[in-house]
Amino acid sequence: MNSNVTNKYLKKALIDLQNALEGDGDASSELMVFINELKMSNLLIPGIDDGEDLIYETLISEEDDMTFLPLFTDSEEFYKFYDEDSEYEPIANEFEIYAGISEDVDAIIIDAEGEEFIATKEMIELACEDFSAQKDDVEAKDASQIRQIYDSISNESLSQFIADESNANDFEGLMVEISASKLLDLVVSEDSLDEFGEDGIIKAEDVDGFSLCTLEDDEGGRYAILFTDKNAIADAIDDDLFYYAQITNVSALFEFVLRNDMDGVVINPNGDEFIIPRSVLLAQASGIELVAEDASLSNSLEYTFKL
Repeated sequence: MNSNVTNKYLKKALIDLQNALEGDGDASSELMVFINELKMSNLLIPGIDDGEDLIYETLISEEDDMTFLPLFTDSEEFYKFYDEDSEYEPIANEFEIYAGISEDVDAIIIDAEGEEFIATKEMIELACEDFSAQKDDVEAKDASQIRQIYDSISNESLSQFIADESNANDFEGLMVEISASKLLDLVVSEDSLDEFGEDGIIKAEDVDGFSLCTLEDDEGGRYAILFTDKNAIADAIDDDLFYYAQITNVSALFEFVLRNDMDGVVINPNGDEFIIPRSVLLAQASGIELVAEDASLSNSLEYTFKL
């Protein structure tokens, strides 16, 4: 059974760290990148899912007298080590799941037939540190209040910032602008969701959740997309599908990008396009609060609106 899990950025970080450790220089920066990518990774464990418990294999090194938890970055790496007819299949989990499991082994081995990288207990502990910023306990706005905000969004200051080419690499300034803005993301559907709307408000629970619209570039890079206003959305869509907009939670979107091995975020594609690369977003995994969110909009992703 193949999995659609990829970890191209984790694999690169792993190789960079190995090279740095084998060299004579300081590997601290490579280690931090690796830890952050590991924290945001989805990895494959050789397991048997019996419907209740996850039965998994561990590896024993008699030479080192150590027990390892084997994890794999993708299906190709998994099947380098396991035969197609093995009783174990690749089961994907976010890295946090492996924290408890790894307490019973000496270390984790990543891609046992490939790079054979050993993640030590110290690395695992660093990767399991909580990176979620604590939010104030603020009452969330209801759907109609969120709709009113949606109808009034313009983000003129942010739009002017991204239109200025001299700001192309000013990511600190960008995050300040985003923190003072309310951005939109795009929900896409093959079928119209209009019938589920009440006063133009469509609830996620009524349509079995929303499908986020993403962008793929000519080199195969995958990006989440954000918009400053409804006019910017109109410049970026076609008539083949049905589109709706919602007020996004930017921090949640950044985490989505990191956890899904995506390449970054694009603001206003087909307009004054501003690309935020993954390397910038990765700071969030270190516990850095890139964007100050409006806590009263914590439930904004539960609703989408007609354009």
